[in-house]
Amino acid sequence: MQIFIFLTCAGVGALSGIVYDVLYIARCAVCGVNKQAYTAKDRVFIIACDILYFAVLSAAFIFVSVMFDFYELRFFMLAGCVLGAFLYLKSFHVIVAFSVKKVYNKITLKKRS
Repeated sequence: MQIFIFLTCAGVGALSGIVYDVLYIARCAVCGVNKQAYTAKDRVFIIACDILYFAVLSAAFIFVSVMFDFYELRFFMLAGCVLGAFLYLKSFHVIVAFSVKKVYNKITLKKRS
């Protein structure tokens, strides 16, 4: 049963990566991709996106815990969520980040011309 719980939590972590990518795209659209040029308003927006991400991850974790009757909070459950999110960020997010930067650069080049 613990393996099922761990894999389920890893799935929740991986699915939270999709939310992270949506917020990443919004962050790039609002703030741009050049981190050195961020203003205080951009930093506030990024902090708000991070808080929203962790709120969604927490809500998904609690929802899955209630749906599958995971009564106790165990370290391996949190480790599964972190591992799932980490694996997503190191795999699919790389593709999304590359694509977003390419599109952003093309859009900014067209605006300059």
